[in-house]
Amino acid sequence: MSRISKRKLMKALKGEFEEKNTRSRLWEMFKKPTTQEEWLKEYHKWVQEHTLSTPLSEYEAIEKIGKRTRRRKNVNN
Repeated sequence: MSRISKRKLMKALKGEFEEKNTRSRLWEMFKKPTTQEEWLKEYHKWVQEHTLSTPLSEYEAIEKIGKRTRRRKNVNN
């Protein structure tokens, strides 16, 4: 018997649990491989969903505002 976490067990008992990659699902992927065109469509979709809508320079400027410059003590005085 394989081990399962309590959370997964509760989901399985409720009927909500679905494994991401089962063996049958993997075999289906090998039987019917995706074409390069389909792969590129999904990749571009993923990139659009995971790309920042605001330019990175604005995030960097906000980060710089929050940082305080540290003054060094002059050891010679």
